[in-house]
Amino acid sequence: MAGVRGDLPKVRKVYEIEDIWELASGHEPNPDPVAIDPEKDIAVLPYSSGTTGLSKGVMLTHGNILADLEAIRQFIPGEPHYRLLSLLPLSHMFEQMGGLFLALGCGASVTYPTSRQPTVLFRTMAETKVTTMLLVPQALELFMNNIEREVRRQGKERIWAILMGIARRTPFRMRRYLFPAVHRRFGGHLELIVSGGAALSPELGEKGSLLGITLLQGYGTTETSPVITLHPIDKPRFDSAGLPLPGVDVRIADDGEVFVRGPIVMPGYWEAPEQTAAVLEDGWYKTGDLGEIDAEGYLHLKGRKKDMIVLASGENVYAEDVENVLKQAAGVSDAVVVGLPKGSGMGVHAALILAESGDAAEAVSWANGRLAEHQRVGGFTVWPEDDFPRTHTLKVKKNVVIEMLKGSTAAAPTASATPRPPATGRGLDVLIAEIGGVDIEQVTPEKTLGEGLSLDSLGRVELFSAIEAELGAYIDENSVGPDTTVGELQELVTAGTSAAKPKFANWGMRWPFTWIRGALQRAIIFPLLKPLYRLRVVGRERLDGLTGPVLFASNHQLFLDNVLNIQSFPARIRRRVAIAAAAEAWKRRHWAIMNPL
Repeated sequence: MAGVRGDLPKVRKVYEIEDIWELASGHEPNPDPVAIDPEKDIAVLPYSSGTTGLSKGVMLTHGNILADLEAIRQFIPGEPHYRLLSLLPLSHMFEQMGGLFLALGCGASVTYPTSRQPTVLFRTMAETKVTTMLLVPQALELFMNNIEREVRRQGKERIWAILMGIARRTPFRMRRYLFPAVHRRFGGHLELIVSGGAALSPELGEKGSLLGITLLQGYGTTETSPVITLHPIDKPRFDSAGLPLPGVDVRIADDGEVFVRGPIVMPGYWEAPEQTAAVLEDGWYKTGDLGEIDAEGYLHLKGRKKDMIVLASGENVYAEDVENVLKQAAGVSDAVVVGLPKGSGMGVHAALILAESGDAAEAVSWANGRLAEHQRVGGFTVWPEDDFPRTHTLKVKKNVVIEMLKGSTAAAPTASATPRPPATGRGLDVLIAEIGGVDIEQVTPEKTLGEGLSLDSLGRVELFSAIEAELGAYIDENSVGPDTTVGELQELVTAGTSAAKPKFANWGMRWPFTWIRGALQRAIIFPLLKPLYRLRVVGRERLDGLTGPVLFASNHQLFLDNVLNIQSFPARIRRRVAIAAAAEAWKRRHWAIMNPL
């Protein structure tokens, strides 16, 4: 650590990413080389939260990044034809390494979508012909749920089950031909998904594989640049975290903790020598994770040594941080926070010991108001005894607490792990109950989506997708947050439904009205405009052979640009053109479907 150059350059100027192309134009493509010491110069300084809740800057050198990149490429070579869709934030080292450095290293292209809503993502995948994605398990589950929801909507569950059974007996490369509609939904070119940030359930991994998509998973930490283990692209498995990368040593300590050594390990934390000394020992990085290595060399993770809860979204929740806040709530004598199964990952659950006047729901609500969204308590249990089970050193036996909670029926239903069977009618309340994994009775107008119903950001995105597919309303994800209530969302759905499918008259596009409209244009409209505008048409021959459908877009600088556009078209196209405008404009002028202009 002493050899790392610690003086970071000051930020001179910030540029907007949208302006890069304009700023770069006119400059030489090869700037003067800069002298860099791979072992000493810091490349990135991502921040990682510790068990104390204090963020620490992880110093990753150019050598760290390059060592990890070169090792990953021996498992996933990468090809110039790869077209990556970037969904995770680049502040996440998993996305930074796989979605940026690896893509740049193999000459691939990267697309950054404007929204994470499935409808937008599927359209983007089709437009850019995406071949590769990096996903956390929760995002992968969102995609799969969207597909299976469509299967149920079309009443094709039986056919789906039969095809899945056939896929199990079909060579991998032939499976994609069993599900052409699914692959069209993904853009038709998706080949590879790499899952990271949290454990991938074997069931979810198998579903992806049966669809004919290569699905890999890996394991790593920010402190290791970040990838430690990965599955070779030709040997995917879903029951382990993968094999150590070439040049990386992994060993299991006597207490089961995973230790890592190699050129990918950081030199230390930024200006934090004590925290650095706590995790680095003789060149080995102590991950804090528990695991074992099987006979074939694959790493199997068994949980977090210091009770870190890894959510399905890949975000980490340190139980101690949440416990400290809960213990400050009025009426709470003691609190223990653990992770309990929720969907494809874990949810934050609290066990509370209350004073006589304590109210568990109020205490949790107060604490959630002081916690980050991903830290919020999704379910709680009032502990039936005077104290938690403890060791002889008075530490809480969390494994015993978890087992008792799993078998307890006293859990307050703020976030039930098992969703209630779908009710009839399939309104907004049913969709929220299914996606949030709660009883439908809990979905009341005053409940918030975040604290009240435990829907995180990806959960809300899945809900918007379901609303659009089943209720016919498009909801802007930016208009809804964790504090939005069910009642407020219902108002948005009602407004969106009423405006989602406006009914337009179409008689104006049929014979004989197309001919009447053409006659009016030639006899009245065009002659009236001739004294006002001098029209010159260039490039009309490019429309020869055009069959459509096609969209013509003008810059709308003239009040009568529509009529001038139409006048410039050949007659065979002119009579089939309909002008697009806001729905309100057509409501005010139903006759406009004749569209003589």
